[in-house]
Amino acid sequence: MGMAASQARYLGLTARKTNVEYEGQQVNQARTALANESANTFNDLLRLEVPTAPSTQDYTTIQYSYTDGTEGETITKMSELKNDKDGYNYMISHYHYADIFTGIKSKLSNPQVVFDQKAAKSVVAKNNVEKSGDNFTVNGTAVSQYDSTNSEQKAIFSQIVKDYPKFAQNSITDIFVYTDSGKTYFTTKSDLTKAETGVLDLPRYTVENNVPAFVGNNSVLPYDSTDPDIKAAYEQICKDFPADDIAGKKQIYTWTYQNQTYFATLDDLKTISQSGADKSKPTENQHKLTYYNAQDVRTKVDRTQKAFVDKDESGRFQTIRFEDSSVTYALNTETVTDENAYNDAMNKYNYDMEVYEKRIADINAKTKKLQEQDRTLELRLRQLDTEQEALQTEMEAVKKVIDKNIESTFKTFE
Repeated sequence: MGMAASQARYLGLTARKTNVEYEGQQVNQARTALANESANTFNDLLRLEVPTAPSTQDYTTIQYSYTDGTEGETITKMSELKNDKDGYNYMISHYHYADIFTGIKSKLSNPQVVFDQKAAKSVVAKNNVEKSGDNFTVNGTAVSQYDSTNSEQKAIFSQIVKDYPKFAQNSITDIFVYTDSGKTYFTTKSDLTKAETGVLDLPRYTVENNVPAFVGNNSVLPYDSTDPDIKAAYEQICKDFPADDIAGKKQIYTWTYQNQTYFATLDDLKTISQSGADKSKPTENQHKLTYYNAQDVRTKVDRTQKAFVDKDESGRFQTIRFEDSSVTYALNTETVTDENAYNDAMNKYNYDMEVYEKRIADINAKTKKLQEQDRTLELRLRQLDTEQEALQTEMEAVKKVIDKNIESTFKTFE
């Protein structure tokens, strides 16, 4: 029984030692994998490039400029010419800023377009105004003096002076009326005289029904071609937006807001006035209205032309004369730093630095974690080594017992 027990004990110890050796192999393999991962992390660290802060010198250039007496011109590019037949030695690109009268197209939110009764101003060609004795005719229709006791004329006159306050500045005896195509028109004797003598076309005023009356709180009136400022703005808008064919749309209306005149077509005003979803509240939730205006816009004006440029003894440019002028201008020299470009580069550097530091922090955190895992595995491996040594010692002791049992058994049968 003693030998059998020893054999069983020895087999158990052998199995346990085998398991310990296998677990030790697994731990070593895990440590090898951690070492490989740590090496890859270190290689990632080596591949990182430290961002370089930008230098102002990289964004600093020498800039030449001159003044032609009206505008301050800045030179942006100078390309040398070889053997120019006119003797010019450089092609110069330069610019200045100027207020350019420009058409502007916009969209007005919540325009609140309202149609109602409104006065309207138009003109009659001067050759349609005639005079016989003291009497005038317009388009063959007789003209008479305004009768303030006539309720119909008075109502029309009241609406006209409301929408065109300047008309009320005329003397009441200078105001005349006539009827053309069923409409009553108002004008003045002085304008009739100017038209009849060929000085200008005849301005006339009437009242229209169901026409654009308001955009928001702003009173709307038909386009007045006799107003030079309004006409200039209208022509500029037509020029800058030819695809919109504004000139082809004869019915144009205007309104004034903060001393600025705005334009819109009758078709757009009609469409917008009917665009509200709730027909009982037609001015609410209207679609955006396309409108125009013209004003001075600060604009960069670029030019490129040949020039003769002279240098001083140090090789720095000192004078310039362009091909379309006989005047030689002195060049001003200054060192200019592109602050916007430098700030953009610095912002990019700061961002790249944050990314770099974040990457370093991630690598350090990962490395620390790998080191902690490796220390844990190393501790486990030491425990296995200690256990293996203990098993080996016990196996040797058991083996001695077995050997002694075998020896004593065989000696018994000798």
